Amino acid sequence: MSSRNYTGRHYAGRHRVQQRRARLPRALSSGFVLPTTAAAALVVTATGATVAESAPQPFDLTGQQTAMARTQEAAADQAVTEIASRRQDAAMQSAALQGRVEAQVRAARAAQRKADAEAKAKAEAAKRAKKWVRPIHTWNITSGYGWRWGKTHDGIDLGAPTGTPLYAMSKGTVIKAGWEDSFGYKVEILYWDGSISWYGHMSRIDVQSGEEVLPGTQVGLVGNTGHSFGSHLHLEFQRTTASDSPLDPVPWLKDHGLW
Repeated sequence: MSSRNYTGRHYAGRHRVQQRRARLPRALSSGFVLPTTAAAALVVTATGATVAESAPQPFDLTGQQTAMARTQEAAADQAVTEIASRRQDAAMQSAALQGRVEAQVRAARAAQRKADAEAKAKAEAAKRAKKWVRPIHTWNITSGYGWRWGKTHDGIDLGAPTGTPLYAMSKGTVIKAGWEDSFGYKVEILYWDGSISWYGHMSRIDVQSGEEVLPGTQVGLVGNTGHSFGSHLHLEFQRTTASDSPLDPVPWLKDHGLW
């Protein structure tokens, strides 16, 4: 056998030396390529999610502006409410103060009206107190002032029935009230203008010494007591209380509008 033939058989036959291929690592074999790719994809997905979670969120300008606007609106509403409350309190205080002032004004006016009314009443009372009235409503002069029966008659006699009321002629003070010899029951009155009247021969005395009288105050009754001849009032006027200083009653009565 030639070497040629041998060589051919050796390499071309069963005993031909097979050429070895380079063997890939198991991890890089076709059976492992797909799982590794999937794992890489999962890793990428998980990493992306983590990165997405950890990455800063985009700034929501509209939401922030809305929140700020709501906060400002709430603050404005609160301020308006507080201002309205303060205004209401101030209005109430002002109304209360005005009410007190008005009440004081009304009270002052009422007090002034009362004072004016009292002053007017006092003035009218004083005017009435200083008016003059007759000591007896109806009289009949039975004896005049002057010489009579050998001596001076210091007054006038006004005839009237016993029991006829006798009155004070104006505002004054009783300076004497009681019995006095020839006068019988007698009343002396000092009037506001200094005039002094004597009433004699009374049947009853209704006042006492020191008592204040007004025009028309009843001081007693006509009588016939003391040295008297018939029921009458002996009316006499004096200049002073210090001594017996009689005046003619007729001029005095005329001067006071009573004659």
